[in-house]
Amino acid sequence: MSNCSPRLHYLAAFLVGLTGLGNILTAWLVHHPARYIWLKHFLPWVVLRGSWLFSVIAGTVQLFLSWSLGRRKILAWRIVVVMFFISTAANLLRGLHFGQAASNLGLLLLLLALKPRFTAASDPPSVRHGLAVFAGVTLFTYLYGLFGFYLLDRHFHQHFNLPEASAQTIAYLAWLATPELAHPTRLARWFMDSLAIIQVGGLFYGLYMVLRPVVYRRTVLVSERKKAASIVERYGHSSLVHLTLLPDKIYHFSLSQKSFVAYALVGNVAVVLGDPVGPEDDIPHLIEEFTTFCANNDWHPAFYQVLPDYLSVYQANGYNILKIGEEAVVDLHQFTLAGSERKSLRQTVNRMLRKGFSTHLLMPPLGEETLRELKEVSDHWLKMQKGGEKRFSLGWFDPAYIRACPVMVVRDDRGRVQAFANIIPEYRRNEGTIDLMRRREGESGPMDLLFVALIEHFREHGFDSFNLGLCPLAGVGGHPAASLQERAVYFFYRHFNQLYGFKGLRRFKEKYGPRWEPRYLVYPHPLMLPRIAMAVVTANAGGSLMSYVRAWREKRRLA
Repeated sequence: MSNCSPRLHYLAAFLVGLTGLGNILTAWLVHHPARYIWLKHFLPWVVLRGSWLFSVIAGTVQLFLSWSLGRRKILAWRIVVVMFFISTAANLLRGLHFGQAASNLGLLLLLLALKPRFTAASDPPSVRHGLAVFAGVTLFTYLYGLFGFYLLDRHFHQHFNLPEASAQTIAYLAWLATPELAHPTRLARWFMDSLAIIQVGGLFYGLYMVLRPVVYRRTVLVSERKKAASIVERYGHSSLVHLTLLPDKIYHFSLSQKSFVAYALVGNVAVVLGDPVGPEDDIPHLIEEFTTFCANNDWHPAFYQVLPDYLSVYQANGYNILKIGEEAVVDLHQFTLAGSERKSLRQTVNRMLRKGFSTHLLMPPLGEETLRELKEVSDHWLKMQKGGEKRFSLGWFDPAYIRACPVMVVRDDRGRVQAFANIIPEYRRNEGTIDLMRRREGESGPMDLLFVALIEHFREHGFDSFNLGLCPLAGVGGHPAASLQERAVYFFYRHFNQLYGFKGLRRFKEKYGPRWEPRYLVYPHPLMLPRIAMAVVTANAGGSLMSYVRAWREKRRLA
């Protein structure tokens, strides 16, 4: 198979749209009176008029569904194939348009040959809803037209009884002109326009619902969460892997059941958190399987914050790679507060200790009073950030979640909690990491004291490194060889820093002398990048962009 052959369905979709437009234009603009007069000797007027109508309908449906064919929708393929049979016959009946009929037939044969490529499903409940809309709108428009023509007959300068009003309704909805409707009043024209709007609006809404991507409704089973936790215990090795077990994730397991991806569905974008989790030799198979699974559901897959480990596998499956930031990782064997490089940090820590601040490690399960203290600090932090809790690539303050974690806290000289961070495992990697990092409003010194205490804790327990988390957009696009996408990221990093504090976050973490490890966004096509980026932001906002919008407006006001 050639390299371009996988894209043949795009060509077919384009040709279907072009043919649909051609069917509409030729029905309206191309007439052969001699052929029409000859056909009148063999076919009744209703058939000739109906062939024109069906050419327009088939062309409209072909034009409308060409986009869905590009998405490989099997239901769109079935409808379009039927429309091509209809349009081929209609082109012959409305004036022996052999050229148009031949092009329709040729494209029909191409679609039949490409049938195996059209595998994307529609959402079953939406299909049923769409068909119900078709039936409901058809019945409603018929009754609306029936009583409209019956009650407004004087506005057509006619007298319609119910059977005649029914015939007029059917003829009008079939786009068949009748002499009785030749001289309507303004009210009658408004009524006919409203009848057409209801009919066309119902048709297109029904088609939209019928062709809607699959909407995930199934509840993740307890057994699936246990299976994912078992795989994480055996193979997890990243700062994000513990977050795949939080309840906002959906799971897709490999055919071998040895590995899984954890994702959130935002519209028709499946955003995966990090790389697949499982044995190394099973990961390439799972990436391919998940790609096919998404294609069959009319979803666009994306992998957020992946490591460099499997970039070649993603690229082999047709994905694009974009660096989106760097994680700061402190080498615990090298870190020290001594020396001129750590002078400022050392002075801050000593100042906090002189003021009576102290650090304490709280082991799970945490008590209710402790949770109330931490919740108070968390609420102060969220108020400072001018936004709500984030999700997906971060945990959130859920009492059940926090209660089960070790928590490092900083208390002031009165014993009040000023800052805290909960510790989460990385499983197979000998690296310490944390999730929530929150403090009260005021000086940032307690956070420095907190981080130094965490470093000492992890070092004492034999860890090799401490992961400080991601610095978004850091280290991206600031070099001449950067791609267009990377330069766009760099532009955002430079010009929106005042609102989002990207550089301040990096400066804070640089105090600890970390090494910087790249993290990437893996996405299917460059043209999809804006939609993928919006889906990632929405997933991190817990499914709603309003918290980001409110925070952005407030920070812009204060900037």
